[in-house]
Amino acid sequence: MVHDEQCFTPRSVRIVTPSLQENASHSSPSLTRRTLPDSIYFLDDSGNSDVSLFGFIRVPWIEGWREADAAWATFLKNLQVSPHFSYTHGYPLHAVDLVAGRGRLLHPEAGTAPTVLQKSAAASIVLQGLKVLSQVPRLAVGSVYRRGASREDLYADLVEMVNSRHAEAGSWCQFIVDGNGTERALRAAHRQLPADRRHVLGDPLLVPADRIPLLQAADFVAHAAYQSLVRHPRRAFMWDWYPRFFPEAGALMNLGRLH
Repeated sequence: MVHDEQCFTPRSVRIVTPSLQENASHSSPSLTRRTLPDSIYFLDDSGNSDVSLFGFIRVPWIEGWREADAAWATFLKNLQVSPHFSYTHGYPLHAVDLVAGRGRLLHPEAGTAPTVLQKSAAASIVLQGLKVLSQVPRLAVGSVYRRGASREDLYADLVEMVNSRHAEAGSWCQFIVDGNGTERALRAAHRQLPADRRHVLGDPLLVPADRIPLLQAADFVAHAAYQSLVRHPRRAFMWDWYPRFFPEAGALMNLGRLH
């Protein structure tokens, strides 16, 4: 996992930071005096019945988010002039559907099957998106996985590991996760952190990916990492995408149980 020590907020999303009143039972004295994170993590998960995986994007607050958001916005704007499909602003992009040739982007009319060229162009959206992310200054990516673990257990240990690293560095961070707001187990992972050594601010901000474009970017990262791990034969063209564009991230981290 890349961990440098060092984000622009979309108008429709408010970053929730702890206050003395609402986090008194979950925060240390030093934390309650802290109002803004040093870093923001955008996370999405991937996996199957045998393996759970989280991929994430990490940017410094505030300028790092602004840079990454602007780069991704330009990438999405360029998709609108593709001759192979009709992309409209705000359409949710999911890597697993794009590389499989599924979804309304490739099926604008019922009964119309996409051509081989259209399928290739759709898969290349993920490829180009990863390339864009790899060129954003101060943006880092990472991924963790575990076989035979639930998504919730893996997330809890990821939060604990990130918290420990920020505690050692004396910095703070916040998590933004693709979700609908009902994932109680993810909130519990934050609230179980030790109060006197907590450097992950507040609960995770659980937001549908279509509201924050960089969560869709995190989806690209997670699926590329997943394919580099499981190496599905039908996705052989993706096997090297994650290490090719993010060599600094190193190998995927097999995060063992911390307890």
